[in-house]
Amino acid sequence: MVDRIWLQACFDFARARGIEASYVDALHAFAYPNPRGGPPPPPEPRWASDFEQLEAALCGEPLAAAGLRDALIGDLSQEVDPAQAQIFARRIAAVEEQLIALGDATGRLLRVGLRQRLAGIRAAPRPRALRVRALADFYYSFAGRWLHARTGTSSAPTLAEAVASVSWTEPFAGVESAVLDGVTRGGPVHANLLRLAPGSVRARVVDCREAVARGVPFAKSVTQRGAIAAISGGFFLYSEPDIAPPSRRFDPVGLLVCDNEVVSPPTFSRGALLFDDDGRWRIGRAGPECVVSQGTTSEPMGAAITRAAAEVGPDVPSVAIAAGTVVATGHALPVPLNGFVLPSAGAWVLGQPVSFSRPTFAGRPVRDGVAGGPLLLSGGAVAIDLRAEGFWGSAPPVTFSQDETGDRNTLPRLAAGIDEAGRLLLLAVDGRNFERALGMTLREVAEVLQGLGCTVATNLDGGSSKRMVLGGRTLDLASTEVEQGTAKPGARASVRPVHTAVVFLPA
Repeated sequence: MVDRIWLQACFDFARARGIEASYVDALHAFAYPNPRGGPPPPPEPRWASDFEQLEAALCGEPLAAAGLRDALIGDLSQEVDPAQAQIFARRIAAVEEQLIALGDATGRLLRVGLRQRLAGIRAAPRPRALRVRALADFYYSFAGRWLHARTGTSSAPTLAEAVASVSWTEPFAGVESAVLDGVTRGGPVHANLLRLAPGSVRARVVDCREAVARGVPFAKSVTQRGAIAAISGGFFLYSEPDIAPPSRRFDPVGLLVCDNEVVSPPTFSRGALLFDDDGRWRIGRAGPECVVSQGTTSEPMGAAITRAAAEVGPDVPSVAIAAGTVVATGHALPVPLNGFVLPSAGAWVLGQPVSFSRPTFAGRPVRDGVAGGPLLLSGGAVAIDLRAEGFWGSAPPVTFSQDETGDRNTLPRLAAGIDEAGRLLLLAVDGRNFERALGMTLREVAEVLQGLGCTVATNLDGGSSKRMVLGGRTLDLASTEVEQGTAKPGARASVRPVHTAVVFLPA
């Protein structure tokens, strides 16, 4: 057999067995070591034999085998803490277990893709840990879709039909609740919805890091504040490989305004949920229109350079700011991970704090606000544009900025939208559960909110830190693990703490 690359053996196998094209196309993902402006991918590994021999060479032992598992954990622990390394290793092993359990040609093809790309990631330069996590999510999504597609879901309702049949209850005046639960043509869906009438509640954005440090569970902490409902908020630093002081793990990424205090400025112009002085809610791209000040020096942030644009600032007098502190002054400054470089000849004092003016939106000051992104809907139409919102380069969170999947991952999601009646809709989508809740892509989340009448909507932080609480009870099925369908409402699965929140108090 002539010398060729491994993909060609997979294509021959797929063609002979009639495997659907989307599952074959998945094999191309994760070839690039850095999909946002990095080096070109290395040559694909050569493979001169057939698929069966490739499968035997790659898949001799499952990743759950002690030797392979421990080696992977050891590799990942060089970049993230041991607990994260173990979670990532468990996830990818659980995905492979499902592919093995499928026992058919598509499962075999996907397993070979998973193992080949995992080997490539581990052989590539660092960072590797977040790519392993992303790889697990990507192949989880395809395994879950195929698990249900092959059983025949053509008679099941579409996602749009399921959304149209949602039934609402009103546990509090002006506060409605619903559950989207069941099998659709795309697989099983489980999501919780809240719909809030204007004037029915008072909203506040809360920095929860102090409560997390004290070990207070999210539902308890928001209930102690008098909240009748609450959701988790925006992104925060977590697994990024280059978190450097004064930035710290769990620092908010992007805009965070709590009761008129700018905890984190709108460094990126990203989709945000905002509340003005009159308590009205807004959704839109917010930032970076603040003014940053220190002593008698002030500069508008409009010219700020973030990691979405460059790793190094311009060769002009500049200041670098991160975690509300001046971290460098001079020319051609390194751009901080969760900060910015601002061209300025001002008298900035190194190591001293700065302050930020209150941002405005639609001409009104923001009293409370939290950024997420990307924006999902604008003018009633899907409006997802990662690059326009600074999800690019090495900007945090890198799970979005370095995305290699083209919005094909079905994940736990959290989103907010506003409908034509001015009601605020909150959607918490469960995921990472093969039997109960596959999760959704960003576009699917947008389409759900669109189907509920929203004209504008934004994504917020999802994953295992996604949370929704109503009347002191956690509604969603949050978990850091890939589940096989055993999770039930109220089950105490492993979850990630919530570091920012939006709480809703009685009016």
